[in-house]
Amino acid sequence: MSPFIVSLPVFLIIAIGWLFKKYRIVNEVWVHILNSFAYYVSLPALIVVSFWGVDFLSSDVQLIVRASILLTVIFSGIVLLALSLAPFSKKLKVALFLVATTGNTVYMGFPILSNALGDVSLRLGTVVAVVYLVVPILLSIFVIRWWIGKDHSLAHQLGGFIKNPLVLSIIAGIGISFIPKHWVIMQVIGDGLSMLALTASPVALFVLGAFLYKRFLRRHVGLVIGISVIKVAMFPALVWLLMGFDSFPLIAPILFLLAAMPAAVTTFVIAEQFDLDAGFVGNVLLVSTVLSFFAIPLAVSLL
Repeated sequence: MSPFIVSLPVFLIIAIGWLFKKYRIVNEVWVHILNSFAYYVSLPALIVVSFWGVDFLSSDVQLIVRASILLTVIFSGIVLLALSLAPFSKKLKVALFLVATTGNTVYMGFPILSNALGDVSLRLGTVVAVVYLVVPILLSIFVIRWWIGKDHSLAHQLGGFIKNPLVLSIIAGIGISFIPKHWVIMQVIGDGLSMLALTASPVALFVLGAFLYKRFLRRHVGLVIGISVIKVAMFPALVWLLMGFDSFPLIAPILFLLAAMPAAVTTFVIAEQFDLDAGFVGNVLLVSTVLSFFAIPLAVSLL
């Protein structure tokens, strides 16, 4: 399945949200309510479910977790250093960090990974996709609180950080991954959370479409295009340089391919909740997804 076909439903749902806003079927109140639902309910459910079947005691899983965390932290550190020197407002810097580091590794990553490398790669690919998603979220939330928070004391920052619903869902997901799943109560919980998780992406995309009505590409056009190119090109280039494809023939292609994913729809939800430049973030989400039509086939051809 081509990246275009995989991405087409993304644009379809965004277009539906845009049309509903245009014809006043929904309004700004809907945008904030649905965004809150995604942030406090469906995205946490998605994170917990993503950890559900991960065996953190497996040697293969531990290796790929260490590799993906290390690559993500290195890339995020480079982006953070560059932004700290850039002449932008702190809110714009935070938005840039968020979209540059957080990729659409689940909804686009899974089908593309399966098509390019086969279903056998999905087990380890699931782990990489989750790490590539949650580590930047963790780092972004801390950066948001540090750069634009009013109290910069470490205790205050850590306290607010731990209370964040996405951080709590990551902690819960890791803990639940060690609980036996054959228990009836766990099956019931898993089914319920899976149903909620399925709403995360469509709700966020619908809200994005409604939000972007009369807002698309009005400001920072060059910056939107530039950060979109960085998102789909710089991270996979870093993985290509640092990972030995001959030394790690099983995990290196997975790490490389998932690094080429566009900005995640999660970034728009976070931007709206933290009063960042949500319009800018939404524009990057759209442009980086379009650019991925070219970046992902190129990444596949290099494997």
